[in-house]
Amino acid sequence: MSAILASMCLAFQLVIISTNVIMRYFFASGISWMEEISSCVLMTAFTFLSMAIGVKLDLHINVNLFPKGTPQWVTTVLLKLKHLILAVIGFVFCYYGILLIMGIKGSIASVPSLPASLKFILIPLAGLLIFCDSVMGLFGMDKDDQYLDRKFMSVGEKR
Repeated sequence: MSAILASMCLAFQLVIISTNVIMRYFFASGISWMEEISSCVLMTAFTFLSMAIGVKLDLHINVNLFPKGTPQWVTTVLLKLKHLILAVIGFVFCYYGILLIMGIKGSIASVPSLPASLKFILIPLAGLLIFCDSVMGLFGMDKDDQYLDRKFMSVGEKR
């Protein structure tokens, strides 16, 4: 779900930026709020959703402090600790993202009069996704993250 949502945000951002560039250079005009939507709303959404995808696929930075010869129980405990810390981070994003959205008043774009909280709407969602994926990893549940690899990495392959 997060990969599809991030892809839609990126595609929408591409359309908005391309439309604004074409209007600016060929028609000597442009829509001022398009830049705000692209840079403020969609870029923030894409960033946090990409972070949730990175946690799901275990693409974040890992540090291997111990050599491969350590006992299996040490590796298991450290792996569980990693998932626990990521779950706490996901919960913090979710909780404080909701507080941030509820506390923001005003608007970000003058013409369509969009609420300023729209800029941060996907922070709690990304936090929830990180939390869920981390809890699933903590309890050893299958996250089916290979589906994303098969779906997005096989584009353009000859069959």
